[in-house]
Amino acid sequence: MRHRSPLAGAFNFRDLGGLATLDGRVTRAGLLFRSDTLQALTPDDVLHLSSELGLAAIVDLRLMHEVAEEGRGPLGAREEIHYVNAPLQMASAEGLAPDEVLNALYLGCLNPDSMLPKAIAHLVELAGRPTVFHCAAGKDRTGIVAAVVLRLLGVDNDTIVADYMASVHNMPRMLERFATWPRYRDHLAAMPPQVYAVEEQPIRRFLRELDEEHGGARAWALSHGISAAAVARMRHELLAFEPAADQLNL
Repeated sequence: MRHRSPLAGAFNFRDLGGLATLDGRVTRAGLLFRSDTLQALTPDDVLHLSSELGLAAIVDLRLMHEVAEEGRGPLGAREEIHYVNAPLQMASAEGLAPDEVLNALYLGCLNPDSMLPKAIAHLVELAGRPTVFHCAAGKDRTGIVAAVVLRLLGVDNDTIVADYMASVHNMPRMLERFATWPRYRDHLAAMPPQVYAVEEQPIRRFLRELDEEHGGARAWALSHGISAAAVARMRHELLAFEPAADQLNL
């Protein structure tokens, strides 16, 4: 699992390729990326993403007022890159015990009025085109979306949790930066420290709820308007039968 971002202006960016699935396949590299906010990308970052990775689409999970106040970043206005805002509102943490905040925020994404299905539908539609999805820190909203997509691809829970936990290596730098940005500085001050922690229990709880209450990721997707044909196409586009040579740990 690669922890360090190749970008100077996005600290939690990583490729979701190279992950083994339960049926012996592997997720293709260079097609699906997760990240923290892209608003501070450097010119070299833009060159890497556009020219070297051939980025074709951005799915921005931040709320509309976050996007309006913080901006899309230098890639958001490029005509050749498809940009879509799929705001993923999480439940209020007000009145919750600190240790229960992330559980409530994550499980709330499975509520009937959640925008999670729309975010997943965008990624299903874009499958096969190099796409990055991101929020502010790339941990919570991005982590939930990554968990559902990877489950749809057949990645096991332990691998999904390991990908989620990779953010622990990047959070200190992000917290330092957030402390200098007024919107996120104020959020840091208002939230208990657990909100910005990276721990296994909340994402494992989410995955368990997905199985026990919704019949798994595929059943959840089908019940929220994502067709079986669309899921099959996404799997076809994003899965390979064998790891590429550069993905093997030889």
